[in-house]
Amino acid sequence: MTVEHVTTPLLRVENLGLRHVSGSATTPILSDVSFELGRGEILGIIGESGAGKSTVGNAILGLLSPEFQQTSGTIEFDGKAIDGMTADERETLRGRRISAIFQDHTASLDPLMSVGAQVEETCLALDSSLSRREARARAIDLLARVGIPEPERRYRNYPHQFSGGQRQRVVIAIALAGSPDIIIADEPTSALDATVQKQVLELLKILVDETGVSIILVTHDMGVISEITNRVLVMRKGQVVEADRTTAILDQPRHDYTKKLLAAVPRLRIPTRTAKAEDNGRQADSPAIDSDQNPLLIAEGLSKQFAPQGFAWGIGRGKPRFGLRDVGIRLARGSITGIVGESGSGKTTFGRILAGLDTAPTGRITIGEHPFDVSQSGRRSGLLGRVQMIFQDPSVSLNPRMTIGETLDESIRFGARIRSGEEPADLAAMMDRLGLPRSLLGRHPHQLSGGQKQRVCIARALLARPEIIVADEPTSALDVSVQAEIVQLLKDTIAERAMTMVFISHDLAIVQAMCSSVYIFKDGRIEDFGPTEFIFSRSDNPYTRALINARPQRFTC
Repeated sequence: MTVEHVTTPLLRVENLGLRHVSGSATTPILSDVSFELGRGEILGIIGESGAGKSTVGNAILGLLSPEFQQTSGTIEFDGKAIDGMTADERETLRGRRISAIFQDHTASLDPLMSVGAQVEETCLALDSSLSRREARARAIDLLARVGIPEPERRYRNYPHQFSGGQRQRVVIAIALAGSPDIIIADEPTSALDATVQKQVLELLKILVDETGVSIILVTHDMGVISEITNRVLVMRKGQVVEADRTTAILDQPRHDYTKKLLAAVPRLRIPTRTAKAEDNGRQADSPAIDSDQNPLLIAEGLSKQFAPQGFAWGIGRGKPRFGLRDVGIRLARGSITGIVGESGSGKTTFGRILAGLDTAPTGRITIGEHPFDVSQSGRRSGLLGRVQMIFQDPSVSLNPRMTIGETLDESIRFGARIRSGEEPADLAAMMDRLGLPRSLLGRHPHQLSGGQKQRVCIARALLARPEIIVADEPTSALDVSVQAEIVQLLKDTIAERAMTMVFISHDLAIVQAMCSSVYIFKDGRIEDFGPTEFIFSRSDNPYTRALINARPQRFTC
């Protein structure tokens, strides 16, 4: 898509400077940030955590807290200075003409309202001429446009009844409710699998073509930048270090920092395919996965249903939704096994059952020679502790009231109870191994960067000395450079400790780099499986090929 940059911009940011004031301490946040946004243009802002990307978006929206002070520059929207507007004028501008899509879908949605009601209320708030019936019809249409299946039925579902990717799609629908001139999208696809990400990006491009809306896309994903943006700003430490057309940035970056970011992007390698497939999606000549020969864990017949909408409240009707359908999997000792699939495919449900954090009415898990009853909680069955989990969002999974040292000490004590008689894990050695300064032990989670918090979560899992680790999207929220470090760290640690890992991810390039075998989940079932090389080069399963083909082509080789 080619959109000419017009002479008169819809948005102009000129020499913007911001500082953060806390007590007597003053910290510069932005320095001399300048750019323009034309009508119908998609501008990408990329950089690592702390670069100031989100701060720029919040400054435009007027969502900065009082501790942030503007030291220089101006922000103009449609020829009028935003920073000179009254609070009422800013409130009118926000939502109707400038809308936002935030990264944290959990915080963006009210858990006590159905998702349809939230979209409907937004439509009514932004357009008082709509009747309740018209607002409902528009809300259902918006849910359908962002890819929510069966939108009329799911209209009455609550946020907890949606997968993470589906919740993000609902947030996008809410942002579109007012037909805004500008959408500021802050990491809108970081929680989405490849196929849904591609659908959402296509949707945003269609909106630009049909309505002329402009988009500021804040992201750390170079693949997203390559797929959708016209121009790119590269930011580092509150400054714009490079700005140009997207093709120029990707093909001929000038700044060393931009070159570093591009070098860290994982590439999906698709080897030449050498075998024909059978109709059942897994070739008869495909080799057996390693775990068939020496399994540490065997999961058999795992099935789980979720109650239909309204069941818990005695209202509404519908069929139960399957989270898992007769799932079986084998894990080899010392292996890293990948689980891939779209949002709602059952990946996380399976991982939580495996870790003893959730139950299933049918099925069995055997570790070594010991069977575990998955219909009971992990604490009762004894499964809890044998398997540890690394969650997707380190900010949510760490107790904000406990220091890092207290969190890790608790994990050591827990592991000592599970492995009675063994030498307790060495906290200092683990900190050194994971590249964490020991000075962090006295800090709380909010005082750490995203990469540091994820390393703490890895340390917590390892210090409990489990036999198996389930890593659920452990890198999706991280910058590409930090992501590469975490991936290598996990690989090295698993190899050195001869541990076994289940690596759940929607990023096929990382799965390919990490895993010796892969299971593809779809609608709660195993759709395809085999050694990694087989899955990427020889599988003719249509769903597997669709996932592979959804990867941004620029970073596929």
